[in-house]
Amino acid sequence: MMPEEDTRDETDDKTALDFNRDIANDPKRTCMQRHKFLVLKITGPILVTIIGIFFGYLIRKHVHEKAFNCNSEDIVLEAGLNLEHYNPAVSRKLRASLDAGNIQENLRNLTKELHIAGTENGHTLAYFIRDRMKTFGLDSVYDETYKVLLSYPVTTGNKSRVSLIANGTKIFHYEGYPYSAYSPSGTVKGDLVYANYGLWDDFSVLSNMSVNLRDKILIMRYGKVKNWDFQKISNAQRYGAAGAILYPDPADYNSGNKIVYPKTWWLPGSAVPRSLVRLWSWGDPATLSYAAKEGAHRNDALGDVTMPTIPVLPIGYGDAKKLMDALTSTDSPEDWHGGLDTSYKIENLKDGAKIELHVNNQRDIKEIKNIFGVIKGDLEPDKYIILGSHHDSFTKGGVDPGTGLSILLELAEKFGQLVKSGWHPRRTILFAIWDASEFGNLGSQEWIEEHKKELLSRLVAYINVAAAVTGNFSFTAQANQLMKRVIFEATKAVPCPDPSHPEMSVYDMWKQNYPDSNIPSYPGDISKQVVPKLNDIQSVAECTALHVFLGIPVMDVQYSYDTNKYKIENYPVHGTMLDDFNYVKKFIDPNFKVHKTLAEVLAEVIMRLATTQKLPIHPVDYISMLYQAYNYTLNTHRQWLVDRGISLEYLREAIHRFDLAAEYFQDTYDKLNASDHFFEIMQMNNKLLELPRAFVAPNVLDINSFDASERQHIPTELFSYSMYPVNKQGDKVMFQLLEMAIALPKSSKDHVDSAVSILVTAINWATKVLTDGALNGRR
Repeated sequence: MMPEEDTRDETDDKTALDFNRDIANDPKRTCMQRHKFLVLKITGPILVTIIGIFFGYLIRKHVHEKAFNCNSEDIVLEAGLNLEHYNPAVSRKLRASLDAGNIQENLRNLTKELHIAGTENGHTLAYFIRDRMKTFGLDSVYDETYKVLLSYPVTTGNKSRVSLIANGTKIFHYEGYPYSAYSPSGTVKGDLVYANYGLWDDFSVLSNMSVNLRDKILIMRYGKVKNWDFQKISNAQRYGAAGAILYPDPADYNSGNKIVYPKTWWLPGSAVPRSLVRLWSWGDPATLSYAAKEGAHRNDALGDVTMPTIPVLPIGYGDAKKLMDALTSTDSPEDWHGGLDTSYKIENLKDGAKIELHVNNQRDIKEIKNIFGVIKGDLEPDKYIILGSHHDSFTKGGVDPGTGLSILLELAEKFGQLVKSGWHPRRTILFAIWDASEFGNLGSQEWIEEHKKELLSRLVAYINVAAAVTGNFSFTAQANQLMKRVIFEATKAVPCPDPSHPEMSVYDMWKQNYPDSNIPSYPGDISKQVVPKLNDIQSVAECTALHVFLGIPVMDVQYSYDTNKYKIENYPVHGTMLDDFNYVKKFIDPNFKVHKTLAEVLAEVIMRLATTQKLPIHPVDYISMLYQAYNYTLNTHRQWLVDRGISLEYLREAIHRFDLAAEYFQDTYDKLNASDHFFEIMQMNNKLLELPRAFVAPNVLDINSFDASERQHIPTELFSYSMYPVNKQGDKVMFQLLEMAIALPKSSKDHVDSAVSILVTAINWATKVLTDGALNGRR
């Protein structure tokens, strides 16, 4: 049923002062006095009204002439601009002020030293950023400190090492300081087994081949579970492994290229990626539900549960080849063969050799520091737009996070110049620079835990910019669907940085390089236009917690290499000591023109989110995804569902109700006049903020409620706490929750019916948000 238009009865104001009563009760008043007062009573409000209209006209004329008629590029930024409406002229002026040279110097300064979170260098960089931001003209700059558990290699005494020993002689030996964060210290000795990527399916293959993994040291390739290396270690532990070695196979890092750094940007055999292997990667492990502030209780027993129990060491692929060459038997499947010139055998070291693995790490409670810069909104200061990056790195952080952080600082400085000129946005802009991101997004997660209730009602959107320039081929983005249109419009406003295509915008080039055909997938959708491919938010640093646990619309933007041509998961030197300023300047963006272009896109996105009276958020953008996910489940698992007597009709009806509500809401919202419907627009804006919160998983959906052995059988790409339909496995849109329930090895009708009910509940919540369901009783 379509929502009905809200109507309100006009009521008289019962609170006005009764002046006649006051006069009548005063015997000293003369008739003339009463007449004078009567005249004033009648003419006073009229005069006040005329004066108010006159001044209102002058103010409106003054503001609107500046806000809407400033088509010249020579406009002067004055107080009063952008308080009511997005101003393209001001936005153009801001974008023109962004400077590639400044961004380059920012990156140079940010990458001079190694700056791991919690170290002296890490704190020095944080203070440098804070003090620099204080000169920008922002309304306020401050830092937040937390005390969290971090992990470091021991730099005194014995280094971590791995040796191949045969008949008492070391045939091969490697030692160094590269490490896997949170790996325990320890020394283990045993046989070596190659386990491919360490995925659960890989372990199933080894089990079917009767390869014994107990007390073995496993060598595994990085990759296939981006940012989730802990999953490999968890799998190894469950199969009884004694230790693990991780390495970057050139097939995953070099895309078949043999000429490597320093001649090209491809990874050399000596470079060693650092990584995180904690089994739970959000927030401080001993304060999982509250902020790790001074005095907060630390549940160390809970923290221990999240830690790996076997020693883990990363090595380069040059050393990995030497170990792999020593394996003599059990051929691996063809798709286990990578880019090394070796046979990729699975087990049995030649000459009865053994592997000795020694890891020397330490875990310490350390202070971390988030840095914030604030520009207060004038009309809606309690609504926030956050642009975030992080300042810590396992290395010098050239690409990650240097490219993003250098852009953020340039944007903060140029927005600060607008503030100095008297300008303020409608909504508050917050520049957030997190610490300890590499250790599991600790800085952002602790801040979210501290400010959760505030963020739920006030945060409009979060924009992430960390590894922002990984290539110079094309703009790309991951985002919640509600952010789609603002990204599209922003990229249309910015010229493409490719000098051979001056006529194209960033949007045009993005659409050309990564087209996404908008095929009709729900009733009434007859558009077949080609738009750029917008990827769904997956495991993207600070975005994850905000998107999945709080339901905040998020986006992560980037200029990338050609992912169609190069089949690699990340830029080649990610996590290695080669990721520095020189690498960015030599191989990715020599003149920093791409950096400036991305900064312009971000400036435009922020302007549109922070200054428009109507939020650039469209609930109808959910409709297509919901229908596509429903159709995917129905078509992919039709017979499986029929065999178990499972119906999806309840889900289809919920999607249809949301379809009607979203279309009606959007039509009503679009028709509202900005000047005549101020309060109605504010009310509908609030509903738009509440909408994505409806898709946050209810408490009953706790992944940890699944039996641990069952969880291991759920493909990593299906793992989710969110009710959103997402784009996974190519162009297939699915409900991850439903796919998880079906993927369980002991999946039953109860599992799937429960998942369907949870999805229906979330979709109904979203419908009720748009239709004031609590007031009208609609389902």
